[in-house]
Amino acid sequence: MAGWFLRPVRIFDGLPGAKNIILGELTKRVHRIFPDANIRVKPMMTLPAINTDASKHEKEQISRTVQEMFEEADMWLVSD
Repeated sequence: MAGWFLRPVRIFDGLPGAKNIILGELTKRVHRIFPDANIRVKPMMTLPAINTDASKHEKEQISRTVQEMFEEADMWLVSD
């Protein structure tokens, strides 16, 4: 599977190290489904987006994974 990008929502901009925390959690979750995925997190400039050349079914899986990840953010999105 080719790489894909997540542009996280701006509410995490104030958290030190948010990009790396999000990247780590996203990589862990996505690699359970797509072990060879190349994942990058970029600052959001517009609406949150997932950019990929994956199939429709794969995009749905990715979208569900990202949604679950952010719904559970209070359990993993913390700064030490």
